Amino acid sequence: MNPRAAALVVGVVLLGVIAAAWLITWHLGRRAGVRRREFARMKRERDLMARALLEIEERADLYRDIDSVLATDVRRVVRELKTDRMEIN
Repeated sequence: MNPRAAALVVGVVLLGVIAAAWLITWHLGRRAGVRRREFARMKRERDLMARALLEIEERADLYRDIDSVLATDVRRVVRELKTDRMEIN
């Protein structure tokens, strides 16, 4: 067999394998369930919730002298969310 033809055959086969791998990767990425746009939206939402939690925590610290049921519940919820957040990270 001509070496030039063999190189051409190997090149075509290699190009076909690369194209098939790219196509399979692309298809699996589309079927993964979470798209980049959706992931970015969820990440922004998570960041907003974390910022809101920090603000609630700061405000609860300002009113430590309040002995109301609501303040106690807010502190308990903030503590639980903080421990859950530490477990996630």
